[in-house]
Amino acid sequence: MKRLTLVLLALLSFSLPAAPCGASSVYVVEPVLVNQPLYAGMNFYVYRPYNLPAGWYVTFDGYPVVRTSSGAWVYGAMSQNGLVPTAFVVGSINPASLPLLQYPVPAAVSSFNHVQVLPLDAVSPHRLQQPVPPSLPPSGRMLLPTAVPSWAVNPSFNAIGSWDRLVDRMGILGNPRVPIAWKGDRPKAIYAWTGRSWYQMTSSSVDIPEKPSEILKDHLYTLTRMVHRNNVYWNDSDTPLLAHQAAVWGYLWMGRLTPLANH
Repeated sequence: MKRLTLVLLALLSFSLPAAPCGASSVYVVEPVLVNQPLYAGMNFYVYRPYNLPAGWYVTFDGYPVVRTSSGAWVYGAMSQNGLVPTAFVVGSINPASLPLLQYPVPAAVSSFNHVQVLPLDAVSPHRLQQPVPPSLPPSGRMLLPTAVPSWAVNPSFNAIGSWDRLVDRMGILGNPRVPIAWKGDRPKAIYAWTGRSWYQMTSSSVDIPEKPSEILKDHLYTLTRMVHRNNVYWNDSDTPLLAHQAAVWGYLWMGRLTPLANH
């Protein structure tokens, strides 16, 4: 019995598909629970098909993800050179609302069913049905708003795209609901859109850098007054468009944030 088991294992090893050139030789078949360090307490499952390049995984909804050098998980996109990381952080936004394509995982044959093939003459004409045209798959393109938002054509708003020395990530503040931008885990300043300009919020401690949540709490009252005075209202349907624009600028998209969150 032991010898038979060893023979079966040997046959199974020869039947496994060969790894493509450049792919890792270690494959994770079972789902793996990973942690998103940018969001406290966020975990999600990934798995690794055999045809993925080294370091890449696929989420349960079919999108390729990779862990950056900073430890953050981001979505991937297909290019001429294969998979490339994007600026869209996993957990920040629904990937279906962005120009991201699901990774095509090849199907595996699990069993065979033998059916009797009848000659054409033996088939009744009433059993033949007209072919049904295939349905169109989802386009996978970003859902754009029906009207161009005012901030998208506002030079003061789009100036943030050239502040790469001060900004490397963007998101939406929960309350008040406005776009914000900052750099790193311990930023020197956070910039919030007030409807007319970007309001700079700096740390109260020069020697000891603060977390973004701590800086936000110190300036939340002033920011709220400015937003109400300027009658600013953020439309959630504009969020995918802003996330895409942030990625075009080269900034990480962090999604919605609250001052109490540990970001």
